[in-house]
Amino acid sequence: MGFETSPFGKADGSNVDGTVVNHYGEREVGGFKGGEAPSAGAEKEISVNFDGSSTGVKVKVPLGAIVTEIVDFFTGSISAATVGAQDISAANGAVANYVTVTTAADLTVTGPTAGTAVVKYLYVV
Repeated sequence: MGFETSPFGKADGSNVDGTVVNHYGEREVGGFKGGEAPSAGAEKEISVNFDGSSTGVKVKVPLGAIVTEIVDFFTGSISAATVGAQDISAANGAVANYVTVTTAADLTVTGPTAGTAVVKYLYVV
């Protein structure tokens, strides 16, 4: 492949143009915008973004998951953090406060007015 060994550009700019070469395929636009973060292994994260009108996110937490921590990057305080009807707000990273999810249900976090809440949990398929 010639482009790998050829010099990039000449001093006068005669061989440089504004085109993008997608030799290995198209690039994906965007990225992670909230919800369950892609991950490998047992440790998982769900990100909930708040814009003042958000009351929850439609992401199911699986049955048997163990909620380990809710990390706060937000303004205000959490008034409720639940998976279905089960309260998970006590999960603070200490092993004694881990919460085992007893039914697969949607995660709901309410209270903050801006920022992001990250719910960390363990789940092995």
